[in-house]
Amino acid sequence: MKRIISLLLILLTAAAALPVLAEGASIQCALPAEIHQFFSSSDFSGYTVGANAFVAIENTVGGSYAFAVAQKGGHNVLYGFEKQNGKWIYWLRTDNCLPQDKGTFFLTHASGSIEFASAGSYTFGDVLDITYFREEDMEQADTCLIFEVNKNGQWNVRAVLFNSVWDEAIVTNDSISYWLNEGAVHGTAYGVVETNMRYFSLSAFPRTLKAARDKLSNPPSIPSGTLKAEKIKFTGGQKFEVYSGPGREYVRGAGGKASVSTNDWIQVFGSENGYIMIQYNINSTQMRIGYISQSALPRSASVSPLRFEFQEATVTTGTFLTDDPLNSKTALSTLAAGQAGVYWLATMGDWVYVEVSGAGQPVRGFVPASAIQRGAARRTLNGDYQNGEYTARATAEVTFGANVEAAITVTAPLAWSAAGADAITGYRLYANNTPLSALSAGQQLTASDAWVSVFTVSSTIPGNTAVLGVCPVHANTGLHAEEMIVFPLSGN
Repeated sequence: MKRIISLLLILLTAAAALPVLAEGASIQCALPAEIHQFFSSSDFSGYTVGANAFVAIENTVGGSYAFAVAQKGGHNVLYGFEKQNGKWIYWLRTDNCLPQDKGTFFLTHASGSIEFASAGSYTFGDVLDITYFREEDMEQADTCLIFEVNKNGQWNVRAVLFNSVWDEAIVTNDSISYWLNEGAVHGTAYGVVETNMRYFSLSAFPRTLKAARDKLSNPPSIPSGTLKAEKIKFTGGQKFEVYSGPGREYVRGAGGKASVSTNDWIQVFGSENGYIMIQYNINSTQMRIGYISQSALPRSASVSPLRFEFQEATVTTGTFLTDDPLNSKTALSTLAAGQAGVYWLATMGDWVYVEVSGAGQPVRGFVPASAIQRGAARRTLNGDYQNGEYTARATAEVTFGANVEAAITVTAPLAWSAAGADAITGYRLYANNTPLSALSAGQQLTASDAWVSVFTVSSTIPGNTAVLGVCPVHANTGLHAEEMIVFPLSGN
C-alpha cells in the first residue's frame, strides 16, 4: 500500500487552479468544459474539487469515463461522467463508497499488474484508484479503493485497503479475502457481495474476516414442495419495508421494523395483490421470507402470480410460526393445538406455509409439517361396520388436539337381548392404535324386533393423532379389533 501511495505522490502534480466561480465549487484542477460547467452550478456553493480529485479514463472496454470528488466540510461525494458523442454527461453520484471526514483525495487511472503490500500482485483491466489521506495525517494513506470497469461499463470494487486495521481485502462478487501485514492470507469469507460502485457502501463493508463471515451468505436451495423461487437482481441502494403477507395490514417482523436492502441477494417466489413474496439475507445465520411492494422489481423482471390452496387447516399440536424456516427458525409467534383461523397455503420441504387470521393482525409464516393437518379444527366424521350379524353406524365430532365425541348405533338380532348372548356391551376409543381410557356402556332403545343400542363415548385425544378408532367390546369375547370403525384424520 505504501508503495502505491508513494508512486501516486511522485506522479501526481497539482494542476494550476482555475478561476473560482463565486456561485459554484472551488475548482482546483483542470476539468473538461462540460464537467467544469457542471461543478460551477450554485448547487456546489461551498464545495471544493481538489487538485488531484479528478481523473478521466478514456477508451476502456466499457466506454470513456471521468470521476471527481467534491468535498464540503467532512462530506465527500464521488461524481461520475460518461463521454457520449464527444461530450461528458453526468451519470453517477454517490457518497456511500467514500470515507466521510476531512482530508485529501487522489484519483488515478491504472491497468495491468498492481503490486499490493501484502496480497501480492494482481492483474486488472482499467481501474479507478481512489486514495484518501485524513487531514491530520498526510504521511500515510488512510483508505484506498480500487474499482475495475467491465465491458458493460459497470465499475466494481476489487480491493479495499485500510491502513489502521489490516492491509488489503480482495473482493469478488461472492467472496472477500483478507490479507495480513506479514503477507499471509488471513482467510476468505464466501457469500454475495455488493461490488457495484453505485451501490457499494464503505461504511457497511466488513473490515474483518469475522465480520464478513457473520454478514455474508448465499441464496439457499429451496426444498421440494409447492413453493419455488428464483434469484432476481434488484436495483441496488434501495430499502423496502417487509410484511409477513401481501399488505400493510399483515404483521411486520423484527418488532415492526423488518426491511430488506437490495444490495444483497433476494429470491422471489411470486406476486399477489401488488406485492411479491421474497426471501432475503439478514446475516449469515438468519434469513426472512416476507412481502415487499411489487413496484420494487426491476423493469426487466416479471414474476408469476402465487397460487395458494387457502384450505382450512388444523394445528394438531402446539407449535411455532417462523418466517425463517431454512436457517434460524426464529419464532414469530406460537400456535395452540386446535387454534382457529389457520389456512394451509403451500408446502416447502418439512414445512407448511400458512396464514393465521382472526383476532389481531393476520400473519403468514411456516409451521412444521408434523404439527398441522388439512381440514377444519372441528370436523364431523361418519363410519360404519357390518358383518351380516349386526350393523354399527358411528358419528364422531372431532376437535383436533382437544377431544372426540362419538355416538355409535348398533342394530343386531333380537337374540342379543337374551341372557348370556355375546352382545356388544361397550366401545373403547383408540388413537393411532393406542387405547384411550374411554369405554362406554350402551343404552338399549327397543327390543321389539331387534336389539338396538346407542353407545356414546368421549375422550381427550393427543394432538398428533392421525387415526381414530372405536372398537366394540363383546360380553363374552371382549375386544374385537377386526370390527373397529376407523376415522382417518389426515389428508383432505
